[in-house]
Amino acid sequence: MRILLVSPPAGFSYTSIGISRPPLGLAYIAAVLKDKYQVQISDFNVERKKWKKFPFREFDIVGISVDTSRYPVSLKIASRAKSQGAVVVMGGPHVSFMDREALESGVVDYVVRNEGEYSFLSLVKFLSQEIPFEEVRGVSCLINGEYNRTPDAPFIADLDSLPFPARELLSLKRYREKMNGRLTTTLVTSRGCPFNCSFCSSSQFFGVKWRARSVENVFEEMELLYKKYNYRALSFVEDNFTLSPDRAVKLSEKIIRHGWDILWGAWSRVDTIVKNPEMVRVMARAGFRWTFIGFESCNQEVLNEYGKKAIVQDSLDAMQILNENGVGVTGSFILGALNETKDMMKETINFAKMLNPVRVQFSILTPYPGTQLYETVKDRLVTENWQLYSGAYSTIKLDNVSPKELRRLLVKAYFQFYARMRQAVVNVPYLWRATPASLSLLFSKLAVVWRNAVFPVFLVFMRKYFKG
Repeated sequence: MRILLVSPPAGFSYTSIGISRPPLGLAYIAAVLKDKYQVQISDFNVERKKWKKFPFREFDIVGISVDTSRYPVSLKIASRAKSQGAVVVMGGPHVSFMDREALESGVVDYVVRNEGEYSFLSLVKFLSQEIPFEEVRGVSCLINGEYNRTPDAPFIADLDSLPFPARELLSLKRYREKMNGRLTTTLVTSRGCPFNCSFCSSSQFFGVKWRARSVENVFEEMELLYKKYNYRALSFVEDNFTLSPDRAVKLSEKIIRHGWDILWGAWSRVDTIVKNPEMVRVMARAGFRWTFIGFESCNQEVLNEYGKKAIVQDSLDAMQILNENGVGVTGSFILGALNETKDMMKETINFAKMLNPVRVQFSILTPYPGTQLYETVKDRLVTENWQLYSGAYSTIKLDNVSPKELRRLLVKAYFQFYARMRQAVVNVPYLWRATPASLSLLFSKLAVVWRNAVFPVFLVFMRKYFKG
């Protein structure tokens, strides 16, 4: 059985600004499959061969990882793969919650829901005629035109039992993200999120129960990356690395004892940092140099609406602790809560400037399928063009701000933050990488304006001119 696992191109994304990360989800699935089946991974964000020219006919199964903004291009890849005779399987957050839509597209044979390693394995075993369909778990399909969902697969309780991601199947040299000048790669040490923020689907996709790998198991993978692959910078890319402060401290102390020359980053929460300043100090001594923090808003009512379970003052206190320990911060802020006014959004922009993280991510509130937010605003959606569900476009009809005004505020937020001299100087390399992608987005918007507004007027003028 020949299996291809695909990461679709993301268009305007982190990759566009030099943040290129290997698709670890696919690498985990490949690790579970590779001892028994022929497996290949193609990440079309970095591959030289584009998907339109890819020989899908060489594979029996093509599995595609799908998030919301990449769903349209995923359907195009699925169509091409299916036309070349492959069985098409989709997985990932978008299709886990919109499985019927994917199946009814006519180009998707199966959808693997939620955590995919063993559900996908059971499907492959069925397709290889090793087990009956009744033993397949966590899969949706159409049987004689009828929508069918097999029972959910249980979440993997013991994450230590999973093999490490099959990085040998990835072209690691094509991922060039750096941390403080050092080439970096990623790893994941936990799954699940108990906070269940209204705009995030993580709690539904991975469950509300936090499941963590042991310190020993995590360190073993770190040692592999440090010694075999020679990485001197690592990013822990999961929602809740510090949910257990004791675990974070034990891992940090183990790094210190081994005397590694390593820098690393991890996501955290403001309340966790404020309650555990000693944890941050130990992590910093172990090389902790970067974190991603979801500040989101300076308005407590908005934070409550998001279900953040945090208070505004925690943001200020957390920044102080992180600054004292030399930890750089990428701060996330969201504009466009249902009842937000322009003034409230401007206050959040000013709040971001006051907190002054090294970098910021401003995004427009986006109702991804599978979130509480999506269920709340179904009747407010202004578009179901999933490609626009990237955080850069207005997709909800708000009470006080029009889509055009919201887009202007998003642009204004970035400009006001990075136009300050200190931030511009500190982020010269980052801004240089971001410029081509930003200009590309700008010109694509201008092209839409030309096509929809200017060009029709131009045609009318030319017809009148030549008739005259």
